[in-house]
Amino acid sequence: MSFQSIQALSPGDQILFNRFGRGQTYPLAYDTVTAAFDAIVESYPYSTAVRECYGFERTITYAELDWRSNIIANHLIGDHGLQPGQRVVCVYSRCIEMCAFIFGVMKAGGQYVPIDGAVMVEESLEHVIRDSEAPIVLCLSNFREKVERSLPESSQARIVALDTVDPIWKKGDTRAPSVDIGPEDGAYVIYTSGTTGKPKGVDVKHEGTCNTLLNEPSKLGITVGTNVACVLMLGFDMCAWEILGTLMNGGTLNLRGPSRPGGDREVWNTCLSRVDVVITTPSGAQKYLPRQAEYPNVKTIAVGGEPCPLSLADEWAPHINFWNVCGPTEISILNTAHLHKVGTKLAIGKPNPNTNVYILDEEQNPVKIGEPGLMWVGGLGVSRGYLNSPKLTEERYKVDKFANDGRMMFNTGDLGRWLDNGTLEHLGRKDDQVKIKGCRVELDGVSSSIEKFPSVDKACALKIGEELWAFYSASGAVNETALQKHLATCLNHYARPSKLINMVVVPLTPGGKIDKKALKALAEEKLEASRQLTEKAASEKRLTNIVVSEKPMPVQTPPQYSKENELPGMNHFDITEKGLKDDTSSTNELMDGKEIELPQKKGWHGQRWLRHKGLNAYRKLFIFVFMINVFAFIGMIYGTVGGLPIDGLATAVAANLLASVAFRQDHVVNTVFWLATRWPTSAPLWIRRHFARCYHMGGIHSAGAVSATIWWIIFAVQSTMYFVNGSQIYPINAATVALTFVVLALFLAILVMSYPSIRMKMHDQFEWTHRFAGWTALVMVWAHIVVSTASISQASDQPLSLALSQSPAMWLVVFITLSIALPWMRLRQVNVIPEPLSNHAVRLHFDFCTPPPGRGIRITDSPLREWHAFATITEPGKAGFSIIVSRAGDWTGRIIENPPTKIWTRGSPASGVLRVAPLFKKIVLVATGSGIGPCMPVIMAGKVSCCVFWSTPNPEKTYGEIILKAVQATDAGSVIWNTRTQGRPNMALEAYKMYKESGAECVCVISNKVVTTKLIYDLETRGVPAFGPIWDS
Repeated sequence: MSFQSIQALSPGDQILFNRFGRGQTYPLAYDTVTAAFDAIVESYPYSTAVRECYGFERTITYAELDWRSNIIANHLIGDHGLQPGQRVVCVYSRCIEMCAFIFGVMKAGGQYVPIDGAVMVEESLEHVIRDSEAPIVLCLSNFREKVERSLPESSQARIVALDTVDPIWKKGDTRAPSVDIGPEDGAYVIYTSGTTGKPKGVDVKHEGTCNTLLNEPSKLGITVGTNVACVLMLGFDMCAWEILGTLMNGGTLNLRGPSRPGGDREVWNTCLSRVDVVITTPSGAQKYLPRQAEYPNVKTIAVGGEPCPLSLADEWAPHINFWNVCGPTEISILNTAHLHKVGTKLAIGKPNPNTNVYILDEEQNPVKIGEPGLMWVGGLGVSRGYLNSPKLTEERYKVDKFANDGRMMFNTGDLGRWLDNGTLEHLGRKDDQVKIKGCRVELDGVSSSIEKFPSVDKACALKIGEELWAFYSASGAVNETALQKHLATCLNHYARPSKLINMVVVPLTPGGKIDKKALKALAEEKLEASRQLTEKAASEKRLTNIVVSEKPMPVQTPPQYSKENELPGMNHFDITEKGLKDDTSSTNELMDGKEIELPQKKGWHGQRWLRHKGLNAYRKLFIFVFMINVFAFIGMIYGTVGGLPIDGLATAVAANLLASVAFRQDHVVNTVFWLATRWPTSAPLWIRRHFARCYHMGGIHSAGAVSATIWWIIFAVQSTMYFVNGSQIYPINAATVALTFVVLALFLAILVMSYPSIRMKMHDQFEWTHRFAGWTALVMVWAHIVVSTASISQASDQPLSLALSQSPAMWLVVFITLSIALPWMRLRQVNVIPEPLSNHAVRLHFDFCTPPPGRGIRITDSPLREWHAFATITEPGKAGFSIIVSRAGDWTGRIIENPPTKIWTRGSPASGVLRVAPLFKKIVLVATGSGIGPCMPVIMAGKVSCCVFWSTPNPEKTYGEIILKAVQATDAGSVIWNTRTQGRPNMALEAYKMYKESGAECVCVISNKVVTTKLIYDLETRGVPAFGPIWDS
């Protein structure tokens, strides 16, 4: 049938087609997002724009957010050459900087592509960077490594990494950039997962965004002072509604905190308890806003993205404005909205202003009013199409034949029909139509029928094989027989589910929608279990009932799910033609016992912080050494008259310097570890646990350095006073004073560069300062000892040689010099046999020594410039060792791309954290990426029983079959988590489960600083002994 316009409709339907289908026409107050934002900044500069509902609850005003956005825009234009119309991939988490990134990109004339850095897996991120053709990836600093790993090999994109304390916020240009931005320009690109294939990018323009967010009802009454929640996944288009809808209208955006191990309900509650407006999915509302009485502050809720249960709408509608909305990403967030009233049909409302909705048949002809059809949408909200998908764009976007204004209309794929009052009823998705027994079934219709049964909160129907399955959750007990009778009254026999699964909670995607993939995986798992039981029961003619599980059924879910999103305990029963058969036989249970959950942290927050962070072993050692110096200083003051003794001060300086240097000397470090690990495994665990923390000896190193500098400052003050006053007891000369202040400047430079935040940002400069300023300071100290001793000895007519030999400081400096020189005396170039593992990793083999498990080696191709430490891997019965080098910067990149055959090393292999492994009977090893390297010697030695959790992208492809098999052979409970396919794991939960299930005595973590520090804290606060290399340990 060819296109017939509306002439084929009856005259009455023609009138209703135009009356129902066309939203009111309003002029736009602003036609670009940036213009609307600028107007708010000008009118309400000191109003709060964003509040972080976690941590220290930082806030920012509109004026400050504008300045920061301008800084970003000018930085992208001036320093990185961003051109108008180009896209910028933004990788972030919920924070104030996120909002500055968004408006900064748009103010620069660019189009932002939002990515939730904590959720999106690297393979998907790689696709987005490639497909978007973004010349710049703007990210928070903590996601830089993830972005680096995700860059396509052919990409020329620059990485711009910023954080909350970046100098750019103080030094950047706060003036608004001069860039022309028009309504047809792109505002943002949202990548939608779709139903098949890779995510596709939807190109959304400024005009469509303004039409949606500046007009009611989708404006949701947001104005200055309105508190709006930001709780949804950051790459979800409804999150753009939260962020832009708030900041374009003068509201205050309240950012929820990151998910926590064991569940994120608390972080949601912290945010939701202080807001007026919540935008979420029905599933999200059911989970976090189940009852109105718990959130009397909420005045407006808007739900969309999936069908809304009537029970949820009726719970809230009597008390607040409850909006049920509809609209895909391609229509600039939404196209219809319905204000629900109790006792009425739950519809999706009428078209938004400047929006047209048409109900058409397969040939794009209008259907009769009241008949179902496909929803097409036209008007200002229609996006520009899909990136790099001209064929798909041509299929879904057509010229609006009913408007005759040259604009496009879009096929939403939603089924709907007009109700008598001019509102739309949503009838599900076209792709949710399936054939069961040859008859067409609407899956959403089945779900909706189940949700109408008392106590049922959420339901989802799926076609699994040739059968119809239904999953549902309920707030109370459900009589299954009554449920079956209920379905018989509202569904045809072919549309009734043959399998029903009652779940504690239906799993959700990060975007808050029902996770149909997880449900299908569960169904396949149960079918496979059924097939296995059938094979075992070969003597039985036929197995009629599928396996029942009344206990928690683990399903491997992507890591972004909290514990509360995982598939919970369920009862499963079949519906046959004879009725309902409930098989609860315990002999068919798939799992014994309860699923292990992450327990609550012990103690109150301040107490936990003090015990596990404020007074950890590193800081205790620091305080101990520092207090010894304090008491020594007090004793020196009370033991002298007329000024502090110069020789005593010099001895104090030298003693602390020796402590600082010695506890970084290979032989001393190895000796400390050897002594600490002499305890047998039969000794009480608390003793072994305390001695295992010997790797925190870095606290002595730092305390010695700080104390030595303070003693030197005291020495400088006292010696200057003696010089000025012309002391006869300590006749200090000018040369001594000059050398004193030169050495002090060097000490201070070393200390400043060692400060954690500076060291992290300027690691190369830290190394150079530590090495060259340290060596220079050592030479100056020697000169200082000779000059000062000569000056004092002349007054007593004592020979210089005798005075030096009697000086404790001089002998201490001798040991300091030997300690520093010894590793360099063993500087040599050694042979290397490289074994490329992938374009991300290489294994280097050495034969000059065979270190015991748990040690590391320093290597470089430029001895005076930089050194890099790696854990050694020794294989039982074989001489030599190997290391794994993975891509983590320029130097490692060079080594991987051009593997050396010779390389420099110095000193002896020094002990690392895993040298403490023999203290325990069994351990859990948790590693990420190349962190598996330090674990390998412990695994291969086989002296300590261990269970491994290894999280890394493409493990076999990146690190090779040998390492993979070694990990797999450790323990039946070991897990290799492929982050490319499984996403990011909940490390604390997985480590805790493995610790409990394996009966291990401790957990050892080898990862980057952020993951290691957080994971150790999460485990220690739950009573699990955990060890790992943290800052300067």
